[in-house]
Amino acid sequence: MRLSRLRAFTLLEMVAAITIVMILVALIYPALEKISPRAELVVCMGNLRNLRSAFAVYATDGWPQIPAGVALGSMEEQSWWIKRTKEDLGLPEKTWHCPSLTRLFRSLPEAERPLIHYLPTPFSGEPNKANRNAQMPWFIEIGDVHGAGNMLVRQNGTVEPSGNR
Repeated sequence: MRLSRLRAFTLLEMVAAITIVMILVALIYPALEKISPRAELVVCMGNLRNLRSAFAVYATDGWPQIPAGVALGSMEEQSWWIKRTKEDLGLPEKTWHCPSLTRLFRSLPEAERPLIHYLPTPFSGEPNKANRNAQMPWFIEIGDVHGAGNMLVRQNGTVEPSGNR
Protein backbone atom coordinates (compact mmCIF):
# COMPACT_ATOMS: atom_id res chain seq x y z
CA MET A 1 0.00 0.00 0.00
CA ARG A 2 1.41 3.32 -1.05
CA LEU A 3 0.74 6.49 0.78
CA SER A 4 0.50 9.44 -1.52
CA ARG A 5 2.05 12.58 -0.27
CA LEU A 6 -0.29 15.57 0.15
CA ARG A 7 0.77 18.74 -1.60
CA ALA A 8 0.54 21.89 0.49
CA PHE A 9 2.09 25.33 0.58
CA THR A 10 5.16 25.72 2.68
CA LEU A 11 5.48 28.52 5.18
CA LEU A 12 8.04 30.24 2.96
CA GLU A 13 5.67 30.20 -0.02
CA MET A 14 2.86 31.69 2.08
CA VAL A 15 5.10 34.49 3.39
CA ALA A 16 6.25 35.28 -0.15
CA ALA A 17 2.67 35.44 -1.44
CA ILE A 18 1.54 37.70 1.42
CA THR A 19 4.54 39.99 0.87
CA ILE A 20 3.74 40.34 -2.84
CA VAL A 21 0.09 41.17 -2.07
CA MET A 22 1.15 43.77 0.51
CA ILE A 23 3.52 45.43 -1.99
CA LEU A 24 0.72 45.60 -4.59
CA VAL A 25 -1.68 47.14 -2.06
CA ALA A 26 0.97 49.72 -1.09
CA LEU A 27 1.36 50.65 -4.77
CA ILE A 28 -2.39 50.92 -5.40
CA TYR A 29 -3.34 52.78 -2.19
CA PRO A 30 -2.31 56.31 -3.33
CA ALA A 31 -4.40 55.88 -6.48
CA LEU A 32 -7.42 54.87 -4.40
CA GLU A 33 -7.07 58.02 -2.28
CA LYS A 34 -7.33 60.13 -5.44
CA ILE A 35 -10.36 58.23 -6.74
CA SER A 36 -12.45 58.63 -3.58
CA PRO A 37 -12.94 62.44 -3.73
CA ARG A 38 -13.85 62.20 -7.42
CA ALA A 39 -16.43 59.49 -6.69
CA GLU A 40 -17.92 61.64 -3.91
CA LEU A 41 -18.14 64.59 -6.32
CA VAL A 42 -20.01 62.43 -8.85
CA VAL A 43 -22.50 61.33 -6.16
CA CYS A 44 -22.95 64.95 -5.04
CA MET A 45 -23.61 66.10 -8.61
CA GLY A 46 -26.08 63.25 -9.07
CA ASN A 47 -27.94 64.28 -5.92
CA LEU A 48 -28.19 67.86 -7.17
CA ARG A 49 -29.54 66.65 -10.52
CA ASN A 50 -32.07 64.43 -8.74
CA LEU A 51 -33.26 67.34 -6.61
CA ARG A 52 -33.54 69.54 -9.70
CA SER A 53 -35.52 66.90 -11.61
CA ALA A 54 -37.87 66.33 -8.68
CA PHE A 55 -38.42 70.06 -8.14
CA ALA A 56 -39.22 70.65 -11.81
CA VAL A 57 -42.81 69.77 -10.84
CA TYR A 58 -42.80 72.56 -8.28
CA ALA A 59 -41.24 75.04 -10.68
CA THR A 60 -44.31 75.12 -12.93
CA ASP A 61 -46.99 74.87 -10.22
CA GLY A 62 -45.32 77.12 -7.64
CA TRP A 63 -42.21 76.68 -5.51
CA PRO A 64 -42.86 75.24 -2.02
CA GLN A 65 -43.12 77.94 0.62
CA ILE A 66 -41.62 77.42 4.04
CA PRO A 67 -44.29 77.69 6.75
CA ALA A 68 -44.58 81.05 8.51
CA GLY A 69 -42.37 81.35 11.56
CA VAL A 70 -39.77 78.86 10.33
CA ALA A 71 -36.36 80.53 10.04
CA LEU A 72 -34.27 80.05 6.89
CA GLY A 73 -31.37 77.68 7.54
CA SER A 74 -32.80 76.39 10.82
CA MET A 75 -32.97 72.69 11.68
CA GLU A 76 -36.77 73.05 11.55
CA GLU A 77 -36.57 74.28 7.94
CA GLN A 78 -34.17 71.49 6.97
CA SER A 79 -36.45 68.89 8.54
CA TRP A 80 -39.42 70.43 6.71
CA TRP A 81 -37.67 70.08 3.31
CA ILE A 82 -36.81 66.43 3.96
CA LYS A 83 -40.36 65.60 5.09
CA ARG A 84 -41.97 67.53 2.23
CA THR A 85 -39.88 65.90 -0.50
CA LYS A 86 -40.19 62.45 1.04
CA GLU A 87 -44.00 62.69 1.19
CA ASP A 88 -44.70 64.63 -2.02
CA LEU A 89 -41.94 63.42 -4.33
CA GLY A 90 -40.77 60.13 -2.82
CA LEU A 91 -37.18 61.38 -2.53
CA PRO A 92 -35.08 59.47 0.00
CA GLU A 93 -33.34 61.54 2.68
CA LYS A 94 -29.91 60.54 1.33
CA THR A 95 -30.63 62.67 -1.78
CA TRP A 96 -30.06 65.71 0.47
CA HIS A 97 -26.58 64.50 1.57
CA CYS A 98 -23.21 65.00 -0.08
CA PRO A 99 -20.80 62.17 0.89
CA SER A 100 -17.89 64.62 1.25
CA LEU A 101 -19.85 66.76 3.69
CA THR A 102 -21.14 63.71 5.55
CA ARG A 103 -17.53 62.62 6.09
CA LEU A 104 -16.53 66.16 7.12
CA PHE A 105 -19.37 66.48 9.65
CA ARG A 106 -18.65 63.14 11.39
CA SER A 107 -16.45 64.99 13.88
CA LEU A 108 -19.34 67.23 14.97
CA PRO A 109 -21.84 66.19 17.65
CA GLU A 110 -24.97 64.83 15.97
CA ALA A 111 -27.11 67.75 17.20
CA GLU A 112 -24.84 70.20 15.35
CA ARG A 113 -24.75 68.37 12.00
CA PRO A 114 -26.90 69.90 9.26
CA LEU A 115 -29.79 67.72 8.08
CA ILE A 116 -29.46 68.79 4.45
CA HIS A 117 -26.33 69.66 2.49
CA TYR A 118 -28.05 71.54 -0.34
CA LEU A 119 -29.95 74.78 0.28
CA PRO A 120 -33.02 75.40 -1.90
CA THR A 121 -33.36 78.90 -3.31
CA PRO A 122 -36.36 80.61 -1.68
CA PHE A 123 -38.37 81.52 -4.81
CA SER A 124 -41.85 82.96 -4.44
CA GLY A 125 -44.81 80.60 -4.74
CA GLU A 126 -45.84 82.20 -8.02
CA PRO A 127 -46.15 79.59 -10.84
CA ASN A 128 -43.08 79.41 -13.12
CA LYS A 129 -41.12 81.90 -10.99
CA ALA A 130 -38.22 79.42 -10.64
CA ASN A 131 -38.08 78.99 -14.43
CA ARG A 132 -37.78 82.70 -15.29
CA ASN A 133 -34.08 83.17 -14.59
CA ALA A 134 -31.92 80.41 -16.06
CA GLN A 135 -28.84 81.70 -14.18
CA MET A 136 -30.44 81.52 -10.73
CA PRO A 137 -29.40 78.27 -8.99
CA TRP A 138 -32.17 76.09 -7.58
CA PHE A 139 -29.90 74.41 -4.99
CA ILE A 140 -26.49 75.32 -3.58
CA GLU A 141 -24.21 73.00 -1.63
CA ILE A 142 -23.50 74.32 1.88
CA GLY A 143 -19.72 73.90 1.73
CA ASP A 144 -16.87 74.12 -0.74
CA VAL A 145 -15.54 70.59 -0.25
CA HIS A 146 -14.84 69.79 -3.90
CA GLY A 147 -12.73 72.85 -4.68
CA ALA A 148 -13.58 75.76 -7.02
CA GLY A 149 -16.63 76.77 -4.92
CA ASN A 150 -19.88 75.30 -3.68
CA MET A 151 -21.63 73.01 -6.15
CA LEU A 152 -24.93 74.31 -7.52
CA VAL A 153 -27.62 73.24 -9.95
CA ARG A 154 -29.40 75.63 -12.28
CA GLN A 155 -32.88 75.54 -13.78
CA ASN A 156 -31.61 73.83 -16.95
CA GLY A 157 -30.00 71.00 -14.95
CA THR A 158 -26.41 72.24 -15.24
CA VAL A 159 -24.35 71.30 -12.18
CA GLU A 160 -21.18 73.31 -11.61
CA PRO A 161 -19.07 74.84 -8.88
CA SER A 162 -20.02 78.40 -7.93
CA GLY A 163 -16.46 79.53 -8.74
CA ASN A 164 -17.06 78.97 -12.48
CA ARG A 165 -18.87 82.28 -13.01
